[in-house]
Amino acid sequence: MLELCARLGACPADELDFVLLNESAALVRYSQMALYESAAGRIKGVSGVAVFESSAPYVRWLDAVFKHVGDAPNTPRPLSPADLPDALARQWPQWLAAFAIILPLTCRHSRMGLALVAREEAWTAAEVRLLGILCNTYTQAQVLATMPRLPAHPHRTRRGWMVGAGVFLLAVALFPVHSWVLAPAEVVAVDPAYVRAPFAGIVRQINVPPNGAVSAGTSVVELERGELESQYQVANKAWQVARTEYDEAVQAGISDPKARAQAAQLRGRIDEQVAQMRYQAEQLQKTSIPTPISGLALYNDPSEWVGRPVEAGERILMVAPELSHRIEIRLPVTEIGHFEIGSAVRFFDNVHPDHPVDGHLIFASYGSSLTSTGTLAYTLRADMERDMRMGLKGTARIYGPRHMLLTWALRKPLSVLRQWLSF
Repeated sequence: MLELCARLGACPADELDFVLLNESAALVRYSQMALYESAAGRIKGVSGVAVFESSAPYVRWLDAVFKHVGDAPNTPRPLSPADLPDALARQWPQWLAAFAIILPLTCRHSRMGLALVAREEAWTAAEVRLLGILCNTYTQAQVLATMPRLPAHPHRTRRGWMVGAGVFLLAVALFPVHSWVLAPAEVVAVDPAYVRAPFAGIVRQINVPPNGAVSAGTSVVELERGELESQYQVANKAWQVARTEYDEAVQAGISDPKARAQAAQLRGRIDEQVAQMRYQAEQLQKTSIPTPISGLALYNDPSEWVGRPVEAGERILMVAPELSHRIEIRLPVTEIGHFEIGSAVRFFDNVHPDHPVDGHLIFASYGSSLTSTGTLAYTLRADMERDMRMGLKGTARIYGPRHMLLTWALRKPLSVLRQWLSF
C-alpha cells in the first residue's frame, strides 16, 4: 500500500487515473473498476484499457449507474442490483460482477467523483478500508497535480538571471575571434605591360578603342611625325652637301696636297651626317608604338590623349589580360592591424556581393600613400582562388590573428580614450 501511495503521489496528472484503475489490483484483488467525475458528469476511465470509447454500451450503462447513485454518502458502501432501477438491474449480470462497492473521491468537504469496484467474491472490511485509503491518496494527488506552481522568490529569480547573464556575457567577451578589417579593393593585372612614350612628343592618335583587344606587336599609339621628318630631311640635305664637297676635295687632292688633307675632314662630316640620318630614321620608326603583349588596351578616353604633349617615359595606356586573380587593397591607416603574408582574404565585388572569393595576402606595404580621395592608406595585394574581370571594384575583408572579442570590439574606443588620456 505504501509503495502504491508513493506511486500515486509521484506520477504526472495524466497518469493518475490509469495507475489507480489498474495497479491497485496488486493490493486488493478485483475484476472491474471505473472512475466517475462529478463536475463534468462523465466517466473518467475504466480498468483494463488505456483509452475507452464513451459511446460503448458498457460505458453508457456505467454512466447511468453513477448518475443514479450520485447522491451517495461520503463513505464507502456496497452496491447491489436492488439499489438500481429495474432497467439497470436487469443488465447487471451482463456488465458487472456480483459484488460491488461505491467509494467516494472526496477532498476536504467537496466531492470530486466516485469509484466503482466489483468482483465475484464478497468484500471484507479491511479491503474496503485499503481501497478507501487509495482513493483518498488519489484525490490528494489529483488536487496537487492541478494546483499552479508557486512562483520562485522574485529576488532569487532576479539574482539567478543576473548571474547567468553575467556568466554568458563574460564567456562571449573572452571568446577568441579572428580580427578582421574591411577596405576598398580592385581587381588589377598580375603582370601588365605599359605603353610609354619613347621620347618627348605629341600624341597624334590611338589606334585601339578603350578596353579593346590587341595582339602583341600591333601599333596602338601614333606620335606626331612632322618635326622628325623635317629633321630627317635636313640631315639628308646636309649629308648630300657633305658628299659633294668630299668628292670635289678628292678630285682636287690629286694635284693639291691641301685639298687632299681637307678630304679627310669632309669624310668625317659624311659619317656624322649618316649617323644623324640613321638616328632620325629610328626616331621616325618609334613614332608608331607597338604593344609588347596581347590583351586589352586599358585607358579611359582617346580625346584626352590626342594632341596632348607627353614626356619621355610617360605612360599612355596599359595592356593586360581580360581576367586576373589579383586584387589591390587600399587599407586606411586608421584600420591598420598586424597582417602577415599569407593571411586569409575574402573579396566581395560590387556586381555579385553574394558570391565572395577567397584568397591570401601576398604583399603589404610598409609606408602609406595618398589615395584619390586625399586620405592616407596602405597598399596590400592578394591572390584569389579564381579569375575576375579587370577593374572590378568591391570590398575586401582581411583576417588577422585571434583576439578576445571584447578587446577587438572596443579597439577603436580604447584608441580614442588612450589619445584623450595621453598614454
